[in-house]
Formats: sequence, C-alpha cells, structure tokens
Amino acid sequence: MMVMVDSNFLIKLVSNKQSTKVFLQSLKRRELFIGFPTPVISEFLVRDENSSRINFINKVNSYSEIYDYDMKSAVAGAKIFRDLKEKDYFSQNNGTRQIIKVDIQIIAITLSNKIKEIYTEDKGLIQIIKKLNLPIVTSNLDTDDFQLKP
Repeated sequence: MMVMVDSNFLIKLVSNKQSTKVFLQSLKRRELFIGFPTPVISEFLVRDENSSRINFINKVNSYSEIYDYDMKSAVAGAKIFRDLKEKDYFSQNNGTRQIIKVDIQIIAITLSNKIKEIYTEDKGLIQIIKKLNLPIVTSNLDTDDFQLKP
C-alpha cells in the first residue's frame, strides 16, 4: 500500500527510535511504500543539523517514491484553493497563507496521484481534508488505528 507522508509526521517518527524501527520493518516486509511530496522533503530537511533526516530518507529509498508538484497536481491544487475560498476558509483560519499553500500542495499531490492515505501530524492539513470532505484517510503515530505493527 502506498501512503503519502508529511514533514511533521516524519519529524516525529525519526525522533522516536522505536517508531522508526517499527516503520522500517513495515517497509522491509513490503507492507507499506511511502510517497514523499517534494514540498515535504524540503520542509523535513530544513533542520537536519546532524544528517539524521537525510540518512532516514536514504534508508527508505528502496521503499519510497518522490512525487513532484506537476501540472495535474497544480490543477488539483487550484480546485482545492477555490473550494476553500468559497467556504471562507482563509479568513477563518489563523495559519499563514504560505503554510496553507504548502498543505494544499501536499493534498493536491496526494489526490492527483490517487493515493488514499496520508500519514500526518499536521492539524491544518487534516482540517482542510475534512472541510472539503476529500477522499483521503489521515493517520498519525498517536492514533489507535495507526497500522504499524512490530
């Protein structure tokens, strides 16, 4: 099963050695493949002071795929943006517009590549998915339904 990941999820994952170990085991058993939207890679590597984050990406390289913000994603992103404007989301939301734009890009990349699930710790991203009733399941490390088993 292919799932997208966001940077907040990855940051929390690599900061917990047990979670990282279980996650890597799931990848090695081929139960899971991860998708990295390019905006996520950039956000994830910003604070990589000791190269642990790039090392993690290198470890999962054979179990992952990188997804660009391409034309089909841009079209999906524009629709999400329009739908949010129509629901007056931006005036009701306290987040900066730039953060919201990155969340929209991640969601658009996920939708346009027909991926059904995102592992995320980002409340804003989850809020957008729920607000627009998008066909994406969200999971995080703290939920009972998180499917990684040792």
